[in-house]
Parts: sequence; structure tokens; C-alpha cells
Amino acid sequence: MMIGVNTFRTYVMAWYEGSLQKVFFAEKQQEEVIKQICSVLAGYVWDMENLYVREHETAFKKLVRLIEIEKILSDDSGVEVVV
Repeated sequence: MMIGVNTFRTYVMAWYEGSLQKVFFAEKQQEEVIKQICSVLAGYVWDMENLYVREHETAFKKLVRLIEIEKILSDDSGVEVVV
């Protein structure tokens, strides 16, 4: 039971920290990633085939960091970065 609770907690905390919004409103989105995260938010918190369940905390933090880096690079250099 705690696997599901801890997984969902990661995304609830991300909502309050503002990082979940960064993912959903990023300029460039990968459809599969959004589907996987939406699946978690819909309650599929025990689907260990989903990276965003299996490695919920680290995978989500890495995704947010990539989005932040992409934004910095595209704002600073005008170079488009694909994540």
C-alpha cells in the first residue's frame, strides 16, 4: 500500500512546489511522458512498468531539471534543445 501512497505523494508535493505545472506547461512535451504522469494522477500508482511510478521521485526530478535546462538554453542562446 505504501508504494502507491509514496508515489502519489511525489506528485502532490510537485503540485505544491510548482514543478508539476512546469511539466504540463512546458513548451516541448513528449506525449508518452505526459500519458505516464497522467496515468499516475488517475490512480495507477502500482503500475511498475511506468517509469514515473517505479522511479517516481528521481525520474520526475530529472524530467523537471531537463525542462529547466532546456528553457535556460533556449532563452540564452536561441539554440533549440530537444529533450
